[in-house]
Amino acid sequence: MDGFDDQHDTQLDGRLNAQRDIIRAALNEIANEVGMIMRDEGLGFPVYITVRNSGDSLATIATTLDPTDAEWSRASAIVCGVIEKRIGGGKLRGRALPCAVVNAAPIGVAEVSPS
Repeated sequence: MDGFDDQHDTQLDGRLNAQRDIIRAALNEIANEVGMIMRDEGLGFPVYITVRNSGDSLATIATTLDPTDAEWSRASAIVCGVIEKRIGGGKLRGRALPCAVVNAAPIGVAEVSPS
């Protein structure tokens, strides 16, 4: 059974790394598309996107402002939707992360991971 788990983990890691490579190659285009959709929906706060090197998530998103929970949820859904189209994979989800900032207001941070 351990051999199966190791093989499954290796396949999953390979798939996640391939998806991360796609995101990295298109990061500026992804950011532009997210920005346009957010602007069209009246969401005027910045969203930062960084691509992970390992772990279960594909990317981490953050904002330096303090949007409402509904606004942050919508922004996270927009990012997930744009990345989903880019990688051609299944449904993605955002998961809140604890975060602290020195000498600034609290920020929102989430990971984008396969469902």
